[in-house]
Amino acid sequence: MKLLIAINENKGTDSKLSEHFGHCPYFAVYETETKKLEIIKNKIDHSNQNLTPVDQIMELSPDIVFTKGVGERAIKLKTGNYKIVKEVLDNINNLKEMEDGCGH
Repeated sequence: MKLLIAINENKGTDSKLSEHFGHCPYFAVYETETKKLEIIKNKIDHSNQNLTPVDQIMELSPDIVFTKGVGERAIKLKTGNYKIVKEVLDNINNLKEMEDGCGH
C-alpha cells in the first residue's frame, strides 16, 4: 500500500506534518510493503487548466492520502492527531476519515 503524507520539511520520519495539503512544500511517500520512505517536492500546479490538483495527486498513485487539513474542493482523505511522519506511519491502521475541510 502506498501512503501519501503532506509535510512541511524534508527530515525523513521526523518531518513535521503540514496543516494544509494543497500548499505543503513536500510529500512523504511511504510503501508499507517495503517500508520505503521517499520525500518528494510538491509540484502541484493549481493554475493548470488541463489537470486538477486531484488529478496531479493521483499521478503519484497513492492508496491512502493523509493530511491535517484541506480546502473545501478536496477528495476524501485520512487524518489523525499526529505531529511527525513517524507517528503517522506507526498508526497507519488507526487513521480516521477526514470529514471536514480545515476552513482555509
